[in-house]
Amino acid sequence: MAKPAILDMMKFFSSCLIHLEDKGITVEESSNFRECEDRMRAIGKNSITPMISSEHNDLSKDNASWLILRKNGEDIGGVAARHDILVSETLSSFWTRSYARLYKGQGHLHVVSDTPRPCDEISGRVIYMGEFFIAEHVRGSRHLLSLYTHLLFSYSQLRWQPDWLYAFVRADDARLGYATEYGFTRQYPGAHVWGVLPKGRATGEYLVAIRSDELSDMARYFNLHPSCLLGVDSLKRVE
Repeated sequence: MAKPAILDMMKFFSSCLIHLEDKGITVEESSNFRECEDRMRAIGKNSITPMISSEHNDLSKDNASWLILRKNGEDIGGVAARHDILVSETLSSFWTRSYARLYKGQGHLHVVSDTPRPCDEISGRVIYMGEFFIAEHVRGSRHLLSLYTHLLFSYSQLRWQPDWLYAFVRADDARLGYATEYGFTRQYPGAHVWGVLPKGRATGEYLVAIRSDELSDMARYFNLHPSCLLGVDSLKRVE
């Protein structure tokens, strides 16, 4: 990133952090992967998907991290991020190959086409974000949801300077506008077509993403117009 873009991103990260602290919420960064997974289970997360699990991956502390939300000295949420580099391999090929190993025959993707797919534009230095979870007793705030995801975006951009950031969102949640609330600018329905659906995954997941230059523009805009980041503060469900 150019220097002005870095400064914009730093300011945006700080703004999100301050908004959370005004709500009595602090953020802890950790690369103790197994401990973070245990902490999420302790506040009600039923499972950890294998894509960023310490049980299935030998994660580098330089290329993966958790951000844990805390309030009144207790954990209330968490999300993980992992940095990958995709140059000679498409995103579709990467996940097809990875799932074959991660799910050990209990789930695999159906190859839709041998030709490049729209989601394969996501390449270069990419950040995968997963395991997003908010404890049930503190759910229901759009402000918390939006601030937390935008904080993760700006944290990831400053730490790894990726070309893309992406995640997977359940189809029903995408239709309810959660991907937009998270801050993603692109949605790819049907990016995954399962031949065998593994436990913990859903048919019709949307791949959602944002390109780094779009994130830089977003940070600049919200720095100039901070009131536009936070809308009506109500949600029926957030997990």
